[in-house]
Amino acid sequence: IAIFKAALRKAPLDPSIDIEVLARSTHGFSGADITEICTSASKLAIREAILAEEDRMKKVAAGELEEDEGKLSPDDMIITKRHFNFAMSKARRSVSEQDLTLFEEFAEKQKAVRGEAATNFKFDDAKGGASTEDGNDDNGGDDLYE
Repeated sequence: IAIFKAALRKAPLDPSIDIEVLARSTHGFSGADITEICTSASKLAIREAILAEEDRMKKVAAGELEEDEGKLSPDDMIITKRHFNFAMSKARRSVSEQDLTLFEEFAEKQKAVRGEAATNFKFDDAKGGASTEDGNDDNGGDDLYE
């Protein structure tokens, strides 16, 4: 969800778009894959707006419309479900199930290797130094800047 929100933070979205549904539909996709989906949907919406404006300008030149008639408002230039449907139809996962499994195993090993000191690290508010949850001072008096 966070990747969708970041990728779409400045995009004009149709309020009916449910980011949680998009997130569930992209389980196993990488951040780059999700960003590509958002970019594709955005570009499609922009392309449609440009084509509509070009068509309108042709009608103005032909005298079928007045200069101000038929202009798109900002509310007309939004990314809709249809844009996401198209983007999702072209989407692909760049990470295989095997890669995901390997990554999860790697993450677990790294968590075990880090040890308790790194896992429980926090700054001591009183001294400004570092300590672990057991209250032990982590620098052992070997401060490089003393």
